[in-house]
Amino acid sequence: MPRIAINLSPEQLEALSKMFPDLPIEDALMTIVSNALSSGKPPKTEDRGLRSIIDSINAYTGRIDEINRKVSHLIEALEELAARIQSLEEQVRSMAQQAQQVRVEERREVRRSAVDILREQKVMYESDIASKIKNRDAFFEKLRRSGAVVIELAKERIAVDAEFFSAFVEKVGRVSSSSEEALSKELSREELKLLKALMGSGLAYFDNIKKRWVVDVGAGSAE
Repeated sequence: MPRIAINLSPEQLEALSKMFPDLPIEDALMTIVSNALSSGKPPKTEDRGLRSIIDSINAYTGRIDEINRKVSHLIEALEELAARIQSLEEQVRSMAQQAQQVRVEERREVRRSAVDILREQKVMYESDIASKIKNRDAFFEKLRRSGAVVIELAKERIAVDAEFFSAFVEKVGRVSSSSEEALSKELSREELKLLKALMGSGLAYFDNIKKRWVVDVGAGSAE
């Protein structure tokens, strides 16, 4: 019988020992050859090198999958952060627009002259503006130069729009009664308030002989 010499690696020897623990290496090889010849199929052997490569590939694949999951979470977090930043930018933009509108309105308010404000309010009492105007003397003098009627009361000054005051004096002069009811019917709330302020300083009174009201503020008299 011819003899064949086979060089086996330590791994191959170990694999044979595990497959046939009760046989010597020579008998184990003969058994494998016989089985292969009788079945017509090549023997099943464990390729440790190939298994090691496959194991390494699987390990790297697992790490890649983990990295992909982390990258997906990171992308989601970045998208959420971008949405929040966009929302904040929109809020800041809206607040900036509102602040700009407020500044525009404030500038418009500043540009309105005291005469314009008086024309709207009709009557301006010094007690109402004391906390807003530092130099009230200059304020009332400016109104006087602009055509407003400035009246010195006992405790304060008042500025009255010239047209309103003229109509007020004429209307009061037509009232023939000193009763509160009659005055309330003929005068508006602002006119009645002004009349009482003038009465408190003796600048308006009811003449019982002539049965008419008299407003005496110098040039602005109902007589």
